[in-house]
Amino acid sequence: MEHDLITIREAATALDVSIDTLRRWDESGRFPSVRNTPLGHRYYSKKAVEIYLSDLLKLAIGWISDGEEIPTHFYCKDSSIFQVRLSKMQDELGAVNDEELKKFFPLVVAVAGEIGDNSFSHNLGTWPDVPGIFFGYDLNKRQVVLADRGQGVLQTLKRVRPELLDDKQALKVAFTEIVSGRAPEERGNGLKFVKRVVTKSLLGLFFQSGSAQLELERGVSEDLHIKQAQKYYRGCLASITF
Repeated sequence: MEHDLITIREAATALDVSIDTLRRWDESGRFPSVRNTPLGHRYYSKKAVEIYLSDLLKLAIGWISDGEEIPTHFYCKDSSIFQVRLSKMQDELGAVNDEELKKFFPLVVAVAGEIGDNSFSHNLGTWPDVPGIFFGYDLNKRQVVLADRGQGVLQTLKRVRPELLDDKQALKVAFTEIVSGRAPEERGNGLKFVKRVVTKSLLGLFFQSGSAQLELERGVSEDLHIKQAQKYYRGCLASITF
């Protein structure tokens, strides 16, 4: 066996999925194996496994749009699991030997925490599909990705702003206005906080809900540039860069 190849059991462990799942991925062409023995046993390239796990945005999009299976360590089925993994990310960020990063990494945690908490609080008891969120991060790439298969920003805000017509209007309201719901809940505050933190720090944010998406970075004006997305995602998808 070539030095770069590992068995299906080793690949399943590295990908945090079952062997049966890996067999299905092979048969569907999603993650093909290498069969180079007379018996046709499945082997996998270590490099291919590393690349697959590093493409967080692709994994999240596959999960929210097509229901593709994801490695279990990216899935937080409830807010308590999310908070534990968020704390782990905070500890790992704090341990990075980078003085510049140490100055603002709490902001990365705060923004990720706000987006993740929004998903749970706004879909509590009303998840239209699979409950929970995708949450992954890559400290080498300086990226955090979150996604949910919830109702999305428009349907959430229409409970208190029924006049909203589309996803672009809803996204603008969510990032710029405080929208009061039934006391003591206030909808729309979380993403306004996110916008304020991102535009005043060294972070970047891509955010999509439904058919609307925006990108934020330091120095962005109050007049948000929200554009029509090429593909519709009912829930929310966010990528934080730092």
